[in-house]
Amino acid sequence: MAFKFNWPDFTTEFVEQAKQLLTTALNKSNKPANIVDHIIVKDLNMGTKPPELEIMEIGELAVDKFRGIFKLIYSGDAHLTLQTKVQANPMNSNKSDVSMYTRRGILAADQPLVVPMLLRLSNLKLRGIIVLVVSKQKGITLVFKNDPLEKVDISSTFDSISSIQRFLQTEIEKRLRVMFQEDLPSIVHQLSL
Repeated sequence: MAFKFNWPDFTTEFVEQAKQLLTTALNKSNKPANIVDHIIVKDLNMGTKPPELEIMEIGELAVDKFRGIFKLIYSGDAHLTLQTKVQANPMNSNKSDVSMYTRRGILAADQPLVVPMLLRLSNLKLRGIIVLVVSKQKGITLVFKNDPLEKVDISSTFDSISSIQRFLQTEIEKRLRVMFQEDLPSIVHQLSL
């Protein structure tokens, strides 16, 4: 059984709280050594297209509690913009290009180069199985039973440097997979209270 629901215009208060919770989640784990500042969620747009939910099983249905298993599919227009600072040394970004800038393995820079970076995550595609528990007393609990990430487009300040673009795509995909499994359940729970 499937059903449709309205995807509202989310309130400014909700979006600001979600941005704060995401910022906290992104900064709690170890970051790559190249990221030398906090990661800040600058823009969060929930998009206009809702996820699709298909009921697979209803485990509990009461006036004050619901537990169910759903198939979730999302292919919407939500996007997220992050800001941080990175230590960049473009001379080291591509090993084959290093010889053009070096003499006997010595780089011509004596200090690290720290630059601001913007990242935009868009075209998110998810397909997963979720367990959803809604309790009047305890709020909402949402847990993915599998890795739901199928695709995400990453664009950044460094898109013109292909090795950095590939690194960012791979690293962010890994971090999103962890976030869906570990951080999203706590963010959804906190937003529901």
